[in-house]
Amino acid sequence: MKLFSGNKPAIFQRAEFLSARDMLQRAAAISVIFLMAHLAGFREYTGILNGTIGSLALGWNLSAFLAVIYIVFYLAFVVLVPVLVLAAILLTIWQRFRGKTRTHRQDACATKS
Repeated sequence: MKLFSGNKPAIFQRAEFLSARDMLQRAAAISVIFLMAHLAGFREYTGILNGTIGSLALGWNLSAFLAVIYIVFYLAFVVLVPVLVLAAILLTIWQRFRGKTRTHRQDACATKS
């Protein structure tokens, strides 16, 4: 995959829905958002799951909200990102295999005629 094409990096260009590039872009976006939430310290607020509060200054409501944000992006990172990356790899392999068989069939048909 070409990383840079023209002035704009290929990762930021719009991709066809559910193409390999689209899946990798979505996986990268989820990863970046989870990394930002982790670096922001949202992980400490997940203690609300066992009944403790993450920060006394923020209160229950905001601590619960930050915990939910972290948990949602954690689960997306753990479950969705590997699935999206594997799907992109399988789709790329399938498209290359399918393209080779089509050209092979076209060559075989051309030699018969």
